[in-house]
Amino acid sequence: MRKIVDKVTAFLTCSLMIVMVLVACWQVFTRFVLNSPSTVSEEFLRYSLIWLTMVGSAYAYGKKKHLAVVFVARKVPEKYQLYLNLLVEAFVLVFIAVILLFGGTKAYQNAVGQVSSALGMPMQYLYLSLIVSGVLFLFYLILHIKDYFTKTNNTVVGE
Repeated sequence: MRKIVDKVTAFLTCSLMIVMVLVACWQVFTRFVLNSPSTVSEEFLRYSLIWLTMVGSAYAYGKKKHLAVVFVARKVPEKYQLYLNLLVEAFVLVFIAVILLFGGTKAYQNAVGQVSSALGMPMQYLYLSLIVSGVLFLFYLILHIKDYFTKTNNTVVGE
């Protein structure tokens, strides 16, 4: 299941990045060559960047390629590493639940009926990025916790 989610997420983020580069080139062309900047492309790039950031950050978290402060973790004895990892994951879970899922749902509900000015897109699609990334973060969090216990059990069995 993880491989499928990873591949779909990577494909979507890479595809979105390619489209964003092409649209940005179009934006530059219309601004400087045609002397009439495209407002649609500007708004599309703004909203695409939000989606790319939210989904990409969940993907980076899933691959454990996110920014981490490890100088404290390196000082903790190895027998307490599991507890420290679980504590960090508990903080991540609180963030996911409060900010991404609860806050994202509230933002989504507040945006119902609003429409973006240039694209005419319902604004709740923009705020849906919070909920989608929250679900992805939660998926990866569950896998991380499973991995921690799998490693712990393999270490005990191997001794």
